[in-house]
Amino acid sequence: MSRALALLAAAAAAVLALPASRANFTSSSTSGAAVTMEATARYLQLLSDAADTTALTGYADKRNSAPAVRAATGADAGVVVELGGYKNTNPTPIPRVLSVQARDPLAPGVAAITVSATLLPDPGGKQPLTGYSFTTLAGTGAAPSVTLAPGEKRWLNLTASMKGAIFPGNNLLYHPVVRITVRHAGYSGTFLSYDVPVSIWDGNGSGP
Repeated sequence: MSRALALLAAAAAAVLALPASRANFTSSSTSGAAVTMEATARYLQLLSDAADTTALTGYADKRNSAPAVRAATGADAGVVVELGGYKNTNPTPIPRVLSVQARDPLAPGVAAITVSATLLPDPGGKQPLTGYSFTTLAGTGAAPSVTLAPGEKRWLNLTASMKGAIFPGNNLLYHPVVRITVRHAGYSGTFLSYDVPVSIWDGNGSGP
C-alpha cells in the first residue's frame, strides 16, 4: 500500500472511532397561517351580517351599491370587506363594518381578551383608511382597543378618505388591510391576529 493510501485509511479509521454526536440537525417548518388562524379563532370571532346568527342589525353597506349589499361578508379568517366608492371624499366615518365577539367559553384560564387593530396600507403604499374604533353595540364608547369577557361583542368602525392628489380618481381599486390582534393576560406573543382584506374604489359608483 502506498504511503498516501495508508494515511487516508488511518484518517478514516480515526473518524469512525470518534463518539457519535447526539446533535440533531434535522430542521422542519409548518405553515404559520394555519396555526395563527386556528389559535385566533379559539379566542375571537369576526362576524359579517350574513354570518351573525343573532338579532344584531345595522351592518354597513357597500357605498353606492344599488341594490344595496353589505360591505363585509364571511366570518373569522374568511371575512372580506368591500367598502365601495369613496372618490374625492374627506375623512368619512364607516360605522358597523363588522362585529368582533369573544368566544364563550374562552380557553381555560383566560378570563378576558383585549382586541386592537392596525391599519396596513395598499401594497402600492397608499392608505385610504384613516382611522378605526371599537364601539358598544349601541355605538358608544369609541376606543382603539376593547377588553371582552366571554361572549361580549363590539362593532368595528372604520374611517376612509380619498381626497387630494395622492388619489387621482382614476377608477382604481385599493387594497388596504385591517389587522385585528388578540391578547390576553400572561401572553406576550403577536401571532394571535386576523388580517382582514379591504377593497375601496377611487371612482364613481361602487366599483368592482
